[in-house]
Amino acid sequence: MRPMILTFNLSETRLAKLRFLCMKLGAAVKAVPAEACGQPIAALCGLSTPQEAAQAEGFPDEMLVFCHMDNAAVNRFLQTAKQLRFAPVALKAILTPTNAEWTPQQLWQELKAERAAVMKGGAALHEE
Repeated sequence: MRPMILTFNLSETRLAKLRFLCMKLGAAVKAVPAEACGQPIAALCGLSTPQEAAQAEGFPDEMLVFCHMDNAAVNRFLQTAKQLRFAPVALKAILTPTNAEWTPQQLWQELKAERAAVMKGGAALHEE
């Protein structure tokens, strides 16, 4: 599958910069609207069929999910983003078998908890 980055809560300006950056890397960008956040990540990136419309609350933070990308591709993205002065997005995840079944809201909560643990100097753990 083609590399893809799911985006959440990016401004139009930042989304345009991200699309330019991803065009250079051959990756697609999919801006996920708040009303689609009840779907599992797998459905949002084309790995499964969307479920019945589940209601979900949005979240305020910017978030990126790297789909169909290995670590080398994600590192190329991060290096290119830095070179192009694309301001970092604090909450980022790589699609895994575990988080593929989560909704964006669940992933956001997990990333926020991990970030808080790291900021306090603790280990970031998540349950399988």
